[in-house]
Amino acid sequence: MSAPREHRILFIDAYDSFSNNVISLLETRLPSVQVTSIKIDEQVPNFPTFLHDFDAVVAGPGPGHPANPEDVGLMSQLWQLSDHDIIPVLGICLGFQSLVTAFGGNVVPLPQPRHGIVRTMVCRDASIFKGIDTAKSVQYHSLHAIIGSSETILGTQGSFDACDHLEALAWDSRDVNQYSEHIPSHEQNPDYILMAVKHKSKPFYGVQFHPESICSDDVSQRIVENWWSETQRWNKFGRRYQVNGTFQSAVARSRALPRGLEALAKIAASPETSPAASKGVSETLASFIPSSRPNNAPQVVSQVLPLDGLTVVSICEIMNASRGEAVVLDSEPHQRPEIGTFSIIGNTCGPKRPLRMAYHVNSNQINLIRGQYTSSIDLARYDNDAFCYLKTFMKDHKAEGGSPGIPFWGGLVGNISYEACLETIGIRTRSRDGQPDMNFLFIEDSVVIDHQRRQIHVQSIASEGRNWVKETSSKIVSLAAASRGIHSCVPQMHPLGGNITYPQASSYASKVRECQKHIRNGDSYELCLTNQATIENVHHFPTAWPLYLQLRSLNPAPFSAYIRIGKLTLLSSSPERFMSWTRPSTYATTLEGETRSIAQFRPIKGTVHRYPNGPNAPAITLDQAKALLATPKERAENLMIVDLIRHDLHGVVGSGNVCVPKLMTVEEYATLYQLVTVVEGTLITRSPSATTLSTPPSLTNSSRTSPRSSRPSTPKSPTTAAAAITTTTNPTPTQLHQQNNNNNNNNNNNNNNNSNNNNNNNNNNNQATTHPPRSPIPTTTTSKTGIDVLAASLPPGSMTGAPKRRSCALLRTIEDNQPRGVYSGVVGYMDVGGGGDFSVVIRSAFRWDKDVGEENEDGDGKRDGGAEGCRNGEGEGVGVGEGDTWTVGAGGAVTGLSSVQGEWEEMGAKMRSTLRLFEASGGPSGS
Repeated sequence: MSAPREHRILFIDAYDSFSNNVISLLETRLPSVQVTSIKIDEQVPNFPTFLHDFDAVVAGPGPGHPANPEDVGLMSQLWQLSDHDIIPVLGICLGFQSLVTAFGGNVVPLPQPRHGIVRTMVCRDASIFKGIDTAKSVQYHSLHAIIGSSETILGTQGSFDACDHLEALAWDSRDVNQYSEHIPSHEQNPDYILMAVKHKSKPFYGVQFHPESICSDDVSQRIVENWWSETQRWNKFGRRYQVNGTFQSAVARSRALPRGLEALAKIAASPETSPAASKGVSETLASFIPSSRPNNAPQVVSQVLPLDGLTVVSICEIMNASRGEAVVLDSEPHQRPEIGTFSIIGNTCGPKRPLRMAYHVNSNQINLIRGQYTSSIDLARYDNDAFCYLKTFMKDHKAEGGSPGIPFWGGLVGNISYEACLETIGIRTRSRDGQPDMNFLFIEDSVVIDHQRRQIHVQSIASEGRNWVKETSSKIVSLAAASRGIHSCVPQMHPLGGNITYPQASSYASKVRECQKHIRNGDSYELCLTNQATIENVHHFPTAWPLYLQLRSLNPAPFSAYIRIGKLTLLSSSPERFMSWTRPSTYATTLEGETRSIAQFRPIKGTVHRYPNGPNAPAITLDQAKALLATPKERAENLMIVDLIRHDLHGVVGSGNVCVPKLMTVEEYATLYQLVTVVEGTLITRSPSATTLSTPPSLTNSSRTSPRSSRPSTPKSPTTAAAAITTTTNPTPTQLHQQNNNNNNNNNNNNNNNSNNNNNNNNNNNQATTHPPRSPIPTTTTSKTGIDVLAASLPPGSMTGAPKRRSCALLRTIEDNQPRGVYSGVVGYMDVGGGGDFSVVIRSAFRWDKDVGEENEDGDGKRDGGAEGCRNGEGEGVGVGEGDTWTVGAGGAVTGLSSVQGEWEEMGAKMRSTLRLFEASGGPSGS
């Protein structure tokens, strides 16, 4: 008996930030379905004939207006197909509005846009709503469709006033929704808003709501299954041509992948570049040119010591991390079981300086700098894509043999600016002279502190690293002995002074209103507006280290960082992880040659100030904060970013490989309460020789594998399936996190027999996962890594809004084309073992050294307090000079439910949390 034919659905993508979630819904809920995606502006010759190779079309959501040809593109051609070429279509949001417009309806603005709002709709027991009377679904729309008066719409028979061709199927009714929008009556939305229609004689259907959202209920997604049943029925009895069962689309599947990743295959297949091919490369830099390193991976040399009362600060001092260039990723001030577990200190001093990597947007090269030597890497060989080069660089510098429980063995540590993030989504900006948009140091010697097990890991991947590990370990042991009984304290600092330029309330209010205008017009669902304060003529310090110590005391955070690379100084007290990914690991699966990596995002959206009545007034309680953050506005802000991140992840890890183990929980920080969600994706890599194995009998009933009995089958990869691979059952991302942590704990028990299992798993309260596949779906071999996910997910959705590309373009104009720079970008590391972790640069201050006055009286290029061997080889400053300008950024997500005053107060609360470093009191005022 032959296998059933795989069905094909064409998805028309209107550049939305939820498109991949729709594709995942189709591929996981519908049996034997393969989705091909094209953009609305794709040039498709003879579009009607092209459609003959598909069973159905889904016209997706997107920004804009259905009457604007540029916003709907190919969608408009669907409704004009001849009877011979007609094909079943489901329109979602913009696709729904396009259907209504094409057949005589009207689409007009809602008085109050609804984005990220969960509403109950009433349904007719007919067509794709057969057997369904109500459903809870998420709405993302500023416009609404009208096909007649509310009286005629609510009728079940008869023609409609405006368009005779469409039949209403579902409505949003004020009667069944308890939530009141609490706005003046003249601004209230209609009592009934059309949610779904069908064409009376053609297989065209449309829904205004978003069934793919994480907060839409199962009934909403069942409606899609009902549509598919209607589609199959029509194809069997009404279609006038036979779907080609062997078609392979000539139009490439368009997923949200970073530019240049396809070029990696060409790079791997091309002759290796010798060190001599890069003109003028010194022996100092030769080992860092891709493909010039030996094939054997270096081994990690390490020594484990007890923490013994030492702190990140005290260890930094003996490593001279407080002077010169420095990379310190500091979780000590705010530790949690799931985050804030490790702190990383890179060795940047000594006779062998770390390699520095610098990239400017709109350039075609990456500069490698070590001491006085510089080499430029031409990105033309990497499809002019900096991330493509980073992926190759990390592959060439892979190391082995480190402790599996430690996330960092060595690698690139640094930051990516917001402007470099914009470049990944095709928005070109300019780079300021002397201010690289990617700043990384390649750390070969490091100290990692495991705060939960209270251990210090001294480690090196350098060829001569054994001596450094021995010497540094000896210094730490001596420091511990000398420090017993001595309690460290943060140095008391006087107000730093300086001239602070605050954002102006009137200007910010104008920008909030401009954001809301774009939201009402349907151009965006949410816009993350930001502003910046500058501080000049700050009190002179030899280095910025004392400022960082004060900041980490004021704002304890799990992703604090002290970064001094080149001319950049970054002091961060960020509470927000952007994304992390684990090293590829082999788990107890039934497929040989398979490795998995877990990518995790922790978006923060929704903020309550802990001291709304001033620092001397009582703080609000956690329960009060939960109540304040339970409003539709706060939850909508978070939900929009969660759905956006799910889209980004689905575009790389594939359909069905994304889940949400923690949805909108409240976390407490020094000055704020925040609404936090955790989103995870599983990146599956299979070698070409992977084969299916039977589960060993000894593992069949073991506790280790028992959770797997209810796991969904392996979902599709994001690329078009070239060949079927035998399907197996696989762990969910959260289960893999738990198993990975269990493995890490087992590997570390010998070092610490008293370690407990607090780190074995994340708190999975409020769990909300994507719906599992209905049937086994094959996967394909992939060579993607966490760097692919990183590049596909930038800029951070919590700093942009949705849809991401349109929102970022709008924000550029609203923010007067002023670069955000380091703020709103990311800072973190890429590990030589294959993992990585980046936080969002918020609650932070940064500065760039000025060219004037950088030399000390001796004119040797060192700033006061600089340590010999800790100078930058280019003569760039390594401390804080008088006249330097610090920048502090802050902002908030503007939605249709925002108030101008509320957005101003939220931005001010976030900005004050960092500005306290420079002022005794005060902050943005109403002036």
